[in-house]
Order: sequence, then structure tokens, then C-alpha cells
Amino acid sequence: MTTLRKLSLLLITLTIVFSISTTSQSIIQNFLNCFSQSLISPTSDVIYTQNNTSFLTILNKKIHNKRFKTATTPKPLAIITAKESSHVQVTLKCAKSNNIQIRIRSGGHDYEGSSYVSDVPFVIIDLLHLNSIYVNLQEETAWVESGATTGKIYYTIAKKNNSLAFPAGVCFSVGAGGHFSGGGYGNLMRKFGLSIDNIIDAKIVDVNGNILDRKSMGEDLFWAIRGGGGASFGVILSWKLKLVQVTPQVTVFNVKRNVSDGATDVVYKWQLIAPKLHKDLFIRVQPNVVQIGQEGKKAVQVSFIGQFLGTVEKLLPLVSESFPELGLKKSECISMPWINSTFFWYDMPIGTPLETMLNEPNYPQPNYFKFKSDYVKKPIPKEAIESIWKLMIEGETLHMQWNPYGGRMEEILSSETPFPHRAGNLFLIQYINTWIEQSPEVIDRHVNFSRLFYKFMTPYVSNSPREAFLNYRDGDIGANHPSNVTTIEISRTYGSKYFKENFERLVNVKTKVDPENFFRYEQSIPIRSH
Repeated sequence: MTTLRKLSLLLITLTIVFSISTTSQSIIQNFLNCFSQSLISPTSDVIYTQNNTSFLTILNKKIHNKRFKTATTPKPLAIITAKESSHVQVTLKCAKSNNIQIRIRSGGHDYEGSSYVSDVPFVIIDLLHLNSIYVNLQEETAWVESGATTGKIYYTIAKKNNSLAFPAGVCFSVGAGGHFSGGGYGNLMRKFGLSIDNIIDAKIVDVNGNILDRKSMGEDLFWAIRGGGGASFGVILSWKLKLVQVTPQVTVFNVKRNVSDGATDVVYKWQLIAPKLHKDLFIRVQPNVVQIGQEGKKAVQVSFIGQFLGTVEKLLPLVSESFPELGLKKSECISMPWINSTFFWYDMPIGTPLETMLNEPNYPQPNYFKFKSDYVKKPIPKEAIESIWKLMIEGETLHMQWNPYGGRMEEILSSETPFPHRAGNLFLIQYINTWIEQSPEVIDRHVNFSRLFYKFMTPYVSNSPREAFLNYRDGDIGANHPSNVTTIEISRTYGSKYFKENFERLVNVKTKVDPENFFRYEQSIPIRSH
């Protein structure tokens, strides 16, 4: 290539970059003018553009997957840290009038960064300041704003009444907005179901800027946002939770078994009995790759992590009768109030002060990760389990969580909420691959291994469709498709996996409440083509 031709290409490239930059500047300036003119109160501590020195601090504050924290990751034109509902309403108005997409972030735990990344001009509505919680002890309910973390929810409830709880996840820094609207999965689910099964009202800002509650939004939209992903339908400001009564004491345990000591047999038996156990008992299986001995030989160790709503004296006979292979001993069990058990599940010391739940977490430190999920409907054969261990050792960094079903989960109809994974499932698998190296080659290697492992598991998991859990969002689903495939056909790929037969109803609701498809993102609910 001649020097002149190289210079010409460089000039063209620079012209395009300058044009895009100028266009973006024009768009964001129009947005800012609209925003400031629409509000009476000052907005300097509400809206952050790329010119603000605090912009990256605010942006990175809620990014938990370092894969989306690089210099080349697309950045928003602005971040609106809404402090009241009017900030949300004005953001929607000004984004619509300037053809800017929005991303809605509550806790930032979404696995694929969809609450803070986009490949088109966008702004983030960050709900971190909308985090108040009001507990009504007479009703045994709580109104929770979407920016509140599960840690703050648990803490606030316990401070009011130690016998009340709410079924949700184990990580204290997860935001209510995304967690609840995707389902809300936790270790109380066999007793009480998911978070969405215990939500009785909500407040949402719709595409027209109206604030609606359950009565004014209607039962179809209220159905859709409880498990269908709220960001497809509007900005959910708050949720009304129906709290649940827990026993004065719960008992937890973590029994570790090495594969060399017969862990495979115990895991196989677990598959047969875990979904049939008393609904007060939840036992998670967690296989990990560990180093054995001074030589550092890799092996698989399986943790059987349990929670029983009751005392050790009631738990031991129950396990001895139905799961003697576990060999659970009294010395391996610890009893405590339910609120204290949340530290056990978050892998923190049990005596940790409750106020720690309110802290900005420095544990776990953000890593690079790729997660996936599967549902298992038939026991995995022992020979296959052995093969799974071998492949885990090859990959080194991947581990899994097998979460048992049964109990309350199979009593609720699959059509009751958009979350369809109810009766017929033995357990849910979460594939967890985390690493700390940051080179592109290392990232690609780990992501590709996650995909290889997922492909290897195909014969042992659900099919037609191969189901997946929305809260464990996987960007690979529907990502590779022929160029002649329509948007609605692509969305049916991930829609059938996340929602099964509920997907079409979600599309109907979406088409009704957001006919221009303003609230859209990767794997959002599409509108029905006219």
C-alpha cells in the first residue's frame, strides 16, 4: 500500500471518528438541556457525563465482572444517579426525544453487563440512591426500593423482627431491581418459593413516564415483571414483599467429601433424594477443583452445604434416615437465628456484625468470569459424573453449584409467573468460571472452556428446549445465528430457554405496554411484528 493511500485511509478514519464523536456530543448536549429544563431542583449531583471527574468512579462502582470494565468497553453518554422518581421520569422523556437507549442498573451483578453496556448511544439510570426499605410488622410486609441490596433488606427486616425473613439470594450486594425481576433465587426456595412468589405489589415507571402500581398497571404487566425481566417493560422503582416466618433457630452445615473418598456415590444419591427431602431442608452440592498434598495434584472436592429450618436434634434423624451416605455429624452442624446464617452462605465468619451487611462489599473482589446454567430432570449416571470431574480438573478454574428443587417449587404452576422452571426438575446447575488474569488470550481461553464444558453437559440436562435461568443470564444464547433470521426468531431462541411457553405471553404484554420497543437491550422481550 502506498504512503499516499495510507494517509488517505487515515484521514477517512479520523473523519469518521470525529463525526461520530461530534454526533455523540450533540446528542448528549441535547439530552442534558432537556434534563435540566425539565427539573426544578439542581442536578449536579444526579447526572454524570464523561467530562465529570467522578464519571468512571460512578460507572465502575457497580461493575462486578471485569470483562466489562476495560478501556475498550463502550461507555454511557451519561449516568443518572436518580434520587427521586422524577429523575427517572425525566430521563425517559429526554432519552426518548433524543433517540438514546437506556440501561437500568440496581446492583450491577448481571453476568453479561447488560445494565451498563451497549453498542449504541445510551445512558444509565443507576438506582443506587433509591434504596429505602419500609417494614410493616402488622402486615408482615416491606416496601423495598429497587436500589436496595439483599444485605440491606435482610438487615432491616431482622432489626424489626428476628423471626421474619424473605426468600432471596445469598450475595449481600445484589440489587433488588434485577434480582427480583429475574426471579430471585435462594436457599429458602424449597420452603417458600422464589422472591417473585412472595411479591404482592410494585411501582413502575412506564414508557410514557407514568408511575403505576399493581392496580393501575394491571395483572398482565404485574405478572410479566415478576420473572420476565423488568427492564423490558419499564423502570421498577419499588417492590412490596410478603415476608415469611422462619424458625427461631436454623441449622447449617458444610460437609466436604473428596472424590477419592467416594464423593461420587454420595453425589449420585443426592440427586435421587435432595428434591424429595422435607421442604425445610435445602442441601446444595458444590464441586470444586482443589490441590491435594504438597505436590499440588489437582482433584475434585465436593461440598454438601445445607440449611434446615429447625434444630440439630430434628435435623440429624432426618438426614440419617433419608441420606445416610452423607454421614452428617452433630459436630458439623451449627444452629443460629436465620439472619446470622446469611453470613454462613456468603462465606463470611458467622460472628460478623450484622451492620456489615450494609457495607459496600470488598468481598468477593471483582473478577473476570463467565457463568452459565442448566436444569437437570434425570439423574446423571455415575460414569458421567466421573467424566465431569475429569473435565473440571482440566479446566482448573470452573466449579459448579447444584441447587435442589422439589418442595414449594413443584407446587407452583409454571404459568403462575414468567419463571417456568418448576415441577419436573431435580436441580439447577450454575457453572461458575472465574479468573484474575486479564490478557485477551487468557480471557478467550476461559470463556471457550466454559462453552466447551457446557457442550459436554448436553446429554445430561434438559432439552427441547435446553432451559436456562434468567438471573444467570448467558449472552451466548441466541448469539450465533444466520443473517437471514428475524429478530423475533432470534428472541425465541433465548425466550424459549428462559421462559418456555410463557415467552409468547411476555411478548403480548411487551407489545401492549411498549409498542415502540423503547425498553430494549440484548435478550430483552421483543414486540410482536405488525
